[in-house]
Amino acid sequence: MTDLFFNVDDQVELFNEFISPGVVAQIKSVSKMFDQTRKDWKYVEPEGKYAKQVLMMKGAQSHGARSDASYPDAQQSTPEKTLVYMKRAQMFSMGFDGMSLEAARGRGAAMKPVDFEQEGLFIGVSDDMSRQLILDGSGRLAQVKTGGSLQTHDLKSPYFKESTIFLRDDRKLESYDATSGKGNDSIIENVVNDTEIKLTAAVDLIADDYLFNEKAHADSELNGLGEMMGLCGIISDANPPYPNAANGLQGLKVADYPAWKAFVFHNDGVPQPLVEDMWIEVLNKVERYAKVDVILVSEGVFRSWFSILSSYKTFSNQKTMWGGWVGLPFYYHGREIPVVSDYFVPDGCAMFVSNSNLILHVLTPSIVTWERGAAGAGGILQKVPRMNQFVAEGHIFANLGTGLRRGFGLRKDIQQP
Repeated sequence: MTDLFFNVDDQVELFNEFISPGVVAQIKSVSKMFDQTRKDWKYVEPEGKYAKQVLMMKGAQSHGARSDASYPDAQQSTPEKTLVYMKRAQMFSMGFDGMSLEAARGRGAAMKPVDFEQEGLFIGVSDDMSRQLILDGSGRLAQVKTGGSLQTHDLKSPYFKESTIFLRDDRKLESYDATSGKGNDSIIENVVNDTEIKLTAAVDLIADDYLFNEKAHADSELNGLGEMMGLCGIISDANPPYPNAANGLQGLKVADYPAWKAFVFHNDGVPQPLVEDMWIEVLNKVERYAKVDVILVSEGVFRSWFSILSSYKTFSNQKTMWGGWVGLPFYYHGREIPVVSDYFVPDGCAMFVSNSNLILHVLTPSIVTWERGAAGAGGILQKVPRMNQFVAEGHIFANLGTGLRRGFGLRKDIQQP
């Protein structure tokens, strides 16, 4: 019985007051988007299936000078609200050694997460949350470049030159084609290089198949299915990719709501050297609707901007902050906007983000929820049969939403060093 080491109250205190904050703190220390995005649970409906997202499509138009004493009719965007379906953003299991638990109870002290040897798990959770909050909600990790029944496969990515950026040794994968047809499962033996993986055995993969984490693929964007939406899906002038393509972002298709898109600038896939005017062009559009709080850039674009500042001599050592994150300054209309690099921003891209128009809908105020043990015991620790070991299972249910896509901009095809 779990009460041998911790009674139910002790377990709740241990996990909710010590381990949960440790998980959240670790995610915040790694994920810039998670750290800086507003979290809210008040708009999630009682059954926890979705959150209600208030919209502002174009901005209010019920204002202006008048030649008589009448007030304009109040105008509101239509529809006023849409739904953001909650996702199983993270599901994780933590193993505990029985002797360590008993020793911790004997000392009368709750052990820190690192003492349970879970630091690696927390870093993995943080890394994956970062990826989801930046990408497009599809769950696609990479795409097969050359098909065949092979043990070693070449990969490609629409976002990254390093197509294996999200893949790790021993990771279980599933393959699907563009219309969701299920392919073969596989396990990565090792990541060979930036574009190649070796599997534990030869697996027949088809060219252009997409690779997903085990059980992460979804045929629908409904609650509990697939991954969270991320900035690449929001900061776009089109519907997000499958499975969100059919109904559009948050159930609204661009074809039906032309204002439901961000400002996107590109050079038809041909990289251009970075010049200040490229960013000013984006800001001139976005700031008609919202104040840009940060310009999130790839690591290569960050180096390009640093090189430009270095040529000014006096600016190269200046720093500016986005919350707790250090960036370089970009001056726009007398205001300093931080330029911050993020590992998961696609190559050659700069994202112009309005914090106030993003919200991470979470199921609970603590963000992390721990499953209660079986048999009505109510404890969090569950004993592994015939072993002096215990397991705790936790999850984060969340999804990223916006009420104003025009409060965001994207500049693509920036040349990287």
